[in-house]
Amino acid sequence: MSGLVPNARSRRIEESATLAITAKAAKLKAAGLDVVSLGAGEPDFATPGPIATAGIRAIEQGNTRYTAAPGTPELRAAGAKWLSDTFALDYGADEVMVTAGAKGALHMALDAIVEPGDAVLILAPYWVSYPALVTMADGKPVVLPAVPDAGFVHDAATIDAAFARHRARGIIVNFPNNPSGSVPTRAQVQAIVDVAKQHDAWIVSDEIYSTLLYDGATHVSPAALPGGRERTIVVNGFTKSHTLTGWRTSFLAGPKAVVDAACRIQSQVLGNPCTISQAATLAACQQALPEEQERRMRAFDERRRYLVTEINRIPGMKLAAPRGAFYALVDVRELCRTRGLDDVAVCEQLLDRHHLAAVPGSAFAIPGFVRFSYAAAMDQLRAAVTRLRAFAEAK
Repeated sequence: MSGLVPNARSRRIEESATLAITAKAAKLKAAGLDVVSLGAGEPDFATPGPIATAGIRAIEQGNTRYTAAPGTPELRAAGAKWLSDTFALDYGADEVMVTAGAKGALHMALDAIVEPGDAVLILAPYWVSYPALVTMADGKPVVLPAVPDAGFVHDAATIDAAFARHRARGIIVNFPNNPSGSVPTRAQVQAIVDVAKQHDAWIVSDEIYSTLLYDGATHVSPAALPGGRERTIVVNGFTKSHTLTGWRTSFLAGPKAVVDAACRIQSQVLGNPCTISQAATLAACQQALPEEQERRMRAFDERRRYLVTEINRIPGMKLAAPRGAFYALVDVRELCRTRGLDDVAVCEQLLDRHHLAAVPGSAFAIPGFVRFSYAAAMDQLRAAVTRLRAFAEAK
């Protein structure tokens, strides 16, 4: 038998929990079962017409060939203008590159800044791919335990102590947060910047939910604050806000030296982001579509309020109102204690017995919680609440 096997690093990479659960739910649906799937964070709205049309037009006009690895010059410039107009971030076109989605941007960023063995701090709860992406960059993910009693926003002293203990190269932050929906204040973001500056560390800021905000919450990028721009790598785009999930384009912005390095890496790993998708993203940059965005946010907010009201009526479950994104991170610790279960078993039973797909909090380093996506139609959410209540009341 051959001794040739995949390397040790690849064996440390697990499949994305959200994608695995979504795949299992799809398999059950294909078998004819009535499954409500609230696992994946993908809006149920279609890609806005003008943006989709721009992609179609690119195909019809033969705009289907290679582009420069970091994206077309037009899109890089449009991305810089969008970041400036929307978030007051001052970048030149050569400080912005186009990537194959936010995950691609994070991968390129980490590959460009992490040395072998470098520790990278990750604030729990985190998006499931962060530790794997750090590992793939030959870094060491260091998770700071979640702080639900502090609204899922870590204080500067905790972050400072972790930097000192692990001599970390950088920190990954994600606000509005997936899965908690937390949104820090300007002062809280400035505190993170100040700590990173003190330790001469990078900040990788995943801001892909930055336009999805509720109850007067305001998004502030670390790159917009004093001391932040020179050490922050921003990941942003339209995948969540405009349902460009499958189009696979986002932006990476930061200091020119880092962007240049990420461009070189992307040229070898990917070549260029999809040319057709770049045409669609260019249209997204150039057409604000305020009425469409307002319609979406009204719907998301209605769904959010419905879940907060109904889930807090279910015995053993609690839900603090999310202030951003479109996820409900439900506290099921009481239910777990009374049933003798953990959050993984809760999700398994929800899917197997009640045909409701959700993601266990353990996947985000917050055991005892369960994440539901409310990027789904109201009839699906109503069915989900009915099934949740049946699960909670079952003997």
